[in-house]
Amino acid sequence: MSRKVISTPSKVRSAYESFLEAFCEIVESANRSVLFPDAPVASCFTDSGGGTTVEFKRCLYLKDWPCRKLPASKRLDVAVMALEEITRDSWLLKRSTVYLNYFVVSNTTAVLVQSLHYDFVEGGQPHHPFFHVQLTHEPIPEADLRSTGFDLQLKLQEPSSECWVTTRIPTSDMTLASVLYCLVADHLGTGFFGQFAERVHSIQERLPPPSFDALKNSIQKSAAHLKSSHWFAHMREPAQQNI
Repeated sequence: MSRKVISTPSKVRSAYESFLEAFCEIVESANRSVLFPDAPVASCFTDSGGGTTVEFKRCLYLKDWPCRKLPASKRLDVAVMALEEITRDSWLLKRSTVYLNYFVVSNTTAVLVQSLHYDFVEGGQPHHPFFHVQLTHEPIPEADLRSTGFDLQLKLQEPSSECWVTTRIPTSDMTLASVLYCLVADHLGTGFFGQFAERVHSIQERLPPPSFDALKNSIQKSAAHLKSSHWFAHMREPAQQNI
């Protein structure tokens, strides 16, 4: 059953629309392709918490992206899917998960060579850094991928890299905007990145920021977490606080 589309404040909706529009334009100016479902960004905001939260979901397919290490007979495609949950009272990010799939394409076959997701949950998760990237072997759901116009034969590597599933690497707050920002920097080069960075500088101030209260509180308990800016006091049981 489809979720109810929610009308969001123009500041929030237009920020997502403007950021994604800027991303598409810089990709096209670099003579690359970005495909997405035939639905307006406004329809991507749906009810997710009985009226208290809104989920934003959008899938992008980046076709034929620069990659110096591939031979001329192959190309790199990248799929991005964002699931971001936003509180309706304060319009802060309560949860953000951004999935990336990297495919090496030869003829009509796309081989999944790397899968990962960036993750954040308000309040933290047991045994997780607040913000982290997790390496996995799981593809973006095929229905979501196909909705962008992906029309290749999908092939998963065998055996799958199961040892990567538990690898979580602490990161900065990598929301959808941050991930797209890095994709431009990593693949399109300095000239295009400079244009994109200047274009989206003012937009980022309108995007919902992650809810940092739990993170701020735990940083103050410096004796209760490891000496890393990404591992915090929520990781430890109360009985351990004075150890």
